[in-house]
Amino acid sequence: MKKRCRFILNDKEMEFSLSQGRSVLDLLRKDLRLYGTKEGCREGECGACTVILGRNPSVAYRPMPSCLMSAGQLNNTHLVTIEGLQGERPNRLQQAFINQGATQCGFCTPGFIMSLTGYLLEGRTVTLQEAVDALDGNLCRCTGYGSIRRVVAETVTPLLGTVPSLQELIELDLIPAYFAGIPQRLTTLRCKSLSDSPDLTFDRSEKNRLLIAGGTDLYVQRGDALNKSAPRFLIPESEPIRVTDGMIEIPASATMEQMRRDPHLIDQFPGWHEKLRVLASHILRNRATLGGNLVNASPIADGAVLLLALDAQIQLVSSQGFRRRLSLRAFFLGYKELDLKNDELVESLWVTKQDGPQLWNYAKVSKRERLDIASCNSAAVFKVNNGSFTFVGLALGGVAPIPFTARRTMAWLREKPLTMETFLGSLEVLQEEISPIDDVRGSADYKRRLASALMADHYLHCFSDICSYNDFVKEEAL
Repeated sequence: MKKRCRFILNDKEMEFSLSQGRSVLDLLRKDLRLYGTKEGCREGECGACTVILGRNPSVAYRPMPSCLMSAGQLNNTHLVTIEGLQGERPNRLQQAFINQGATQCGFCTPGFIMSLTGYLLEGRTVTLQEAVDALDGNLCRCTGYGSIRRVVAETVTPLLGTVPSLQELIELDLIPAYFAGIPQRLTTLRCKSLSDSPDLTFDRSEKNRLLIAGGTDLYVQRGDALNKSAPRFLIPESEPIRVTDGMIEIPASATMEQMRRDPHLIDQFPGWHEKLRVLASHILRNRATLGGNLVNASPIADGAVLLLALDAQIQLVSSQGFRRRLSLRAFFLGYKELDLKNDELVESLWVTKQDGPQLWNYAKVSKRERLDIASCNSAAVFKVNNGSFTFVGLALGGVAPIPFTARRTMAWLREKPLTMETFLGSLEVLQEEISPIDDVRGSADYKRRLASALMADHYLHCFSDICSYNDFVKEEAL
């Protein structure tokens, strides 16, 4: 099924019929013959196909992998490829790659340039570490990363500590001058274009009528089928995270990066911004949505494990506009089984707004730090009064058929004193409660050991004045 679509590709307004489920990577390379966007892994893990997508209001730009993007979501957007940065000569960033010898075969170079340019366009305070981290989804096959790090330092030094505007980036020769007119052009385009608002008259029992937000798992699993499909769409990062009636309301369309940077969550959970870096790479976090992470129903879903520990509620909305809210714990019924009717969507998640910072921790074990699914992961929240636990939220992934809330361990810890004996005793209760299995990510015995290690990590992070690493090592040796 094809549908008319209007968007700006680099400096040119486009209007034509698109196969809605076709990936943006295939649109660029096969239909539009723009070969600067490279085809690599087609799983969002190499960064070779990185593009930048801008959307009104105020043109929020984000770098993301085009292999995991639907062409049907391009309506009313500004899509930037490496060709859109090219002038008569290399720009400042491209010249830095040349100066530092940071390219050999050149296959990965466009992706690196798009990721760093996209980071500078995101409208955030520039730091050297964040600039380097913005390239964590890009793989270099031959040059080595030392020279690329030098490129980053050379490029961002004039911008450190600032939130660069389009005009500043133009004056520094990092983006072409036509970017200055894009906000007005998108406003004009939107006025004469079809609406890109989500269609909630959607029944998941319809054959092949998928609903796509980020699509970061769907395009990996079903990419060929999606290229020939006519899905419905939600727009990632289309709504803000807000505080409502004493609750932090997180829309299902919130991306993992949007959630990672939310000031309400950062204020409530110290280290939130830093710890959530491990959820995926920068370009994937810009694409993956919280709602998609939950309805995918993976037993090791990072978003589910985090929110279960926070005792979150989930709000569902039907195609008729009827809403119901339930505990997120009740949403997961069994392996890949959810309390979600055919005509319902996940609308939002709700977390209680607390006064002041909370004791909490998140930890993940995987073969790679960021670009890998977890073998096990866990989140914990503690409240303490007069030297005893008054509340414990504890969730783990990879130890049960669903994202697992350790209710027995939580109940056992309540009113217990903050002592090493309590900590060690809780590990025994946890082992009785979990039920991991052997799979490609590790044996059941290995996951049991990981569960105890993750629990110890929570205690070491939150109660370092009471316990030490050596205490847990001694217990393990016994």
